Amino acid sequence: MKIDRWARWAPVFAMTLTAWGVCRPTAALAAGLSWPANQVLPSFTAPAATLDVMDLTAASQDDAALFTTLKGLVNRTQPRIFTYDTAVRGQDGRYGWLNSLGLGYTDVADNWSLLSKYRSEVAGIVVYDTAVPDTLNLATTIAGLGNGVVASPALVARLTSAPYNLPILVDLRGRFTTKLQVYQYLYDNYWSQVTHRVLIGLAPDIKGFLRDYATATKMAVVWLDPRVAAEDSLLRKFLVAMPYGSGGIYMGWWPEEASGVQRVSEYGISTVASDFASNLTVFGGTSRAVSVKPVPNKPPLNNKIYITLILSDGDNLQYVEHLFKKFWDSPARGQVPIGWTISPAMLDAMPGVLNYLHATATPNDNLISGPTGLGYTYPNYWGNASHLDNYVTLTGDYMNRSGLKVLTVWNKIDGATNTNVGNSFAYNAPSLLGLTAQNAGGGITVYNNVMPSQGLNATYCPTESSMISEINKAISGWNGTSPRFVSIQANPWEGNSVQSFVNVVNTFKGNGNIVFVRPDNYFQLMRESYLLPTDPSTVVKTYEAETTSYAASPFSHTVGRSSDNGWTANVSQDNAGMMLYGPYVTTFPAGPLSTTFKMKIDVNTGNNDHVVTLDIRDATTGLVLTSFDVYRHQFKAAGVYQDFSLTYENVAGHQLEFRADYKDKAAINIDKVTTTTRLGQYEAEGAVVAHHAGRSSGDGWQASPSLDAAGHMVYGPYDAQVPVGPRKVTFRVKTDNNSLGAQVVATVDVRDNTTGAVLASMDLTSQQFSAAHQYQDFRLGFQQTALNRVLEYRVHFPRTATITVDRIMLH
Repeated sequence: MKIDRWARWAPVFAMTLTAWGVCRPTAALAAGLSWPANQVLPSFTAPAATLDVMDLTAASQDDAALFTTLKGLVNRTQPRIFTYDTAVRGQDGRYGWLNSLGLGYTDVADNWSLLSKYRSEVAGIVVYDTAVPDTLNLATTIAGLGNGVVASPALVARLTSAPYNLPILVDLRGRFTTKLQVYQYLYDNYWSQVTHRVLIGLAPDIKGFLRDYATATKMAVVWLDPRVAAEDSLLRKFLVAMPYGSGGIYMGWWPEEASGVQRVSEYGISTVASDFASNLTVFGGTSRAVSVKPVPNKPPLNNKIYITLILSDGDNLQYVEHLFKKFWDSPARGQVPIGWTISPAMLDAMPGVLNYLHATATPNDNLISGPTGLGYTYPNYWGNASHLDNYVTLTGDYMNRSGLKVLTVWNKIDGATNTNVGNSFAYNAPSLLGLTAQNAGGGITVYNNVMPSQGLNATYCPTESSMISEINKAISGWNGTSPRFVSIQANPWEGNSVQSFVNVVNTFKGNGNIVFVRPDNYFQLMRESYLLPTDPSTVVKTYEAETTSYAASPFSHTVGRSSDNGWTANVSQDNAGMMLYGPYVTTFPAGPLSTTFKMKIDVNTGNNDHVVTLDIRDATTGLVLTSFDVYRHQFKAAGVYQDFSLTYENVAGHQLEFRADYKDKAAINIDKVTTTTRLGQYEAEGAVVAHHAGRSSGDGWQASPSLDAAGHMVYGPYDAQVPVGPRKVTFRVKTDNNSLGAQVVATVDVRDNTTGAVLASMDLTSQQFSAAHQYQDFRLGFQQTALNRVLEYRVHFPRTATITVDRIMLH
């Protein structure tokens, strides 16, 4: 009966809210907030020069609700209040992030003084009913729309009296008896007035924390359990109105994790865990400029056991704000390689924190994405493939801009990744290095022959000893004839510390067959082992040889057919001829390019027949830019895809044609044709190249006559994975003196480390440099005719002038 009485009152409250400016169009955004259509979460203005630090650690529940919504209302126009609460205490610390981000602040002795200070910005109070706890969420929604704050019945008298004299905007006492009535009313009367891009889920017993964000952004706040049929039915009404697959976010948390994340996943919505986030209304106003460090050089791929260690739960913004910082501030950080999961949504929600993590990361710290990219979602449960593709594309964009190259995919706590999901990431987020999945066991899948994914060998390890035990199980039985990849995930909640990771690595330091690496280098090594590009950012374009369900092929064919995931020609059905030619593309960048044909053969033994000729043709001029004859014995195995690459100089705007001329001697299958700007890159000052002379200097490795003896200032990396075909190596070098005429200032070469043969060499003279102190590229060409040849790229310093080497690039 009470709900009927409340229904009769509804028009009165609606008029009251209209008078206070609550009934605004959904598109209206409060001054101070910016929310472009392509941005998942809104941005706040820059924080005030001096923030008021409000201490809520000893506040009553009533005070916490009041002052948290006051904070949201005030920070909406400009962040001016920062909260020190129970989540901050003992985690990030009272001034931890303030000092780290360079924010000015002053402590507030009396929280009530802030209500006086900002009284002119508060329209009134919305009173919630303590007998029906969920009315706090309804009150928070109404207060956000009406520029008010929430108030418990116990505070009404104080707030409506001097010196505050706040009017009551809405009084929710006695109007509801059940939570369903509360949220049904919210849906019927306020859902149309708030954004549908984000829905906040917050337990009513959480009086503070994320509640300021809901107030500041005028978002609806609910607490509905998908496991309860009636609540689930109402929840679905909200979800169906939210954007499917284009950045719709459920923010906060759930009564139960799996059922909640699964339900919104079915609607193409991801969860951003954040219920105990304390200061997103401040962090959301920090600078969006994020300076990303490059991926460091990977070690050479050998027959070793490569292990990567990952700390979980970084998708949770409140964890990143609080406990994560305690881990990050550990003096042990940087001693061993660790993958730190974070959320790409930080680019919107806390960009200053994201930039700080990049700025303070050591070479052993690798920031990677938690589940599952932009938000926590179970992509296997997305029913609409095109919307999943949209979400993956958006995730890829956010990860690029956030500097994240590895992504964790969750499908419940232990679910594998469906093939369609893996293929979506392969096609729509091609710059990622790889994926991890929660189905423990270490199995590796390469989706669409492009994207490597591994079911973690161990998930959520609670302790140091469990990590050691899982590593021992994963390395058992290794025979040393090929690389093995072991990924170990640990959680931060049950006693692990940064020192735990150090101790784990030290446990195995006596085993020379074990190499611990960062997750990005780990997937680069895995890619190299599986003959995939080690740096997807260099990919200009990948073309399918045949039309697939996810991509059309641009190629023409005179022989062969679509079969076995590629374009196939065989002796019994085909004559010699062009099994592939096209696509006459004109948009590729000018300069050195490498085009790689991914091919396999039916039999690689017997006569060493000439089976196919690959070439690159400038269709504008008719010139063949480069060609390579492929022979049977150049395939290292039958029925296994292998890369054959050709390097050439492209002229901007000319039509490029990629051709495979079949010789009718074997069954040949071509899967893809991929063009990249380079095959590999090694920073001269990086760890995988060695030095006999010089030192790190700025962005390169430098040797000087006054400090160094003559010798090889750069050598290595003993690369055994260079594809067969014509190759070029570019050395980027500068000198301090280009006035020495024909004097040799450096010698660059490519050397076969097994035979000692120098495959190509060039003396660099002083006069070849067009200017002093300016980097210049020098290229060597050579033929890579044999598989697994160990190559060394060297720069010899003759002690004539100061030489700095920036990087070495393989084409």
